Amino acid sequence: MTEEKLLLYLNEIIQTIYERIANSDLSKEKQAKKLIEEIHYLLDQFGLAVDQVIPEAIIREYFGGVDGATKALKDLKIKTRPISRLVHKEAVQNIMDDTLLDMHAAIRTAKVSARKSITGTLQEVKADLAKGIITGDTRKAIQKRVAHSFQRDGLTSFVTIDDRKLPLDFYSMTVTRTKMRDATVTGSVERYKENEQDLVQIIENSDTCPVCARYSGLVVSLTGKTPGYPVVGENDIQLPPYHPNCRGSVRPYVIEFKTESEIQEVKRRNTAYAPDKDPRTPQQRKAYEREQEARRKANAEKKQFSRWQAVMGEDNFKTLGAFRRAKRTNSVRFQELQAEYKRIMREVLKK
Repeated sequence: MTEEKLLLYLNEIIQTIYERIANSDLSKEKQAKKLIEEIHYLLDQFGLAVDQVIPEAIIREYFGGVDGATKALKDLKIKTRPISRLVHKEAVQNIMDDTLLDMHAAIRTAKVSARKSITGTLQEVKADLAKGIITGDTRKAIQKRVAHSFQRDGLTSFVTIDDRKLPLDFYSMTVTRTKMRDATVTGSVERYKENEQDLVQIIENSDTCPVCARYSGLVVSLTGKTPGYPVVGENDIQLPPYHPNCRGSVRPYVIEFKTESEIQEVKRRNTAYAPDKDPRTPQQRKAYEREQEARRKANAEKKQFSRWQAVMGEDNFKTLGAFRRAKRTNSVRFQELQAEYKRIMREVLKK
């Protein structure tokens, strides 16, 4: 299993959880307890998969970076030194430990939030029942309330400093993709240091991202040993990745092989660097907004599908793909389910 398939596996687990909620009789205490146990079991299974997939993926990405750096040096006719096992073992272990700690902390937090979401909602429902606020089919009323609460924050895995609750699937994607790219770049950097190649140029695949564009093309010193060049870790100079979808890399910059005009061009680029300035052209900004709008649309559809799944269970579309096709064509079936979802939510919010 690859790291991307690991994330797909988590999505399957989350959909299974929503289905369990939709099909559980939560008016019975034993059923509620069983549901929590099932959710914890499913999240534990994800934890086991993390332990199997992440270490191998980080090793692969890290030494892919090492191999890429070695090739880049050889392409420049630079004789490379033997790989130091000790240096690379320590570097890859640090990334591996950080990633596993982050992922397992997120899973633990999600388990706690799942329990709190279900038990807290059930307590609220019981209080409303005692007051006579809830009438009709008690089982359906409870199921809808729990589903609504759970889809809002039932799998919270991380709370930011500004009190934003990040769901487990989003946080796992952020950590996994960022750490994979970090492993690749770190592997390259350690190999360059090993060969006393201090200067590297930051390469970005796209100039449309405001963060990537800020650093793209900079030539920086890894150690501070080369005068006249910005140093990594100073003046907000960082190496990729800058965000979960960043595909940035670094390549060796050998002054001896550069012409005077090439060196001056790099110095102009370095001088133009400003941590708080957006260097993009108007065209690049528009292109980035188009990319982000498409991504926002896809994410909104995914979230909407999950909300429907939590509330309507088997009555919902079977797959995200089927949901997207129906939504984009505004099919009759989509309109019917949309009306049903709104009706259910009006009932829930009235309680």
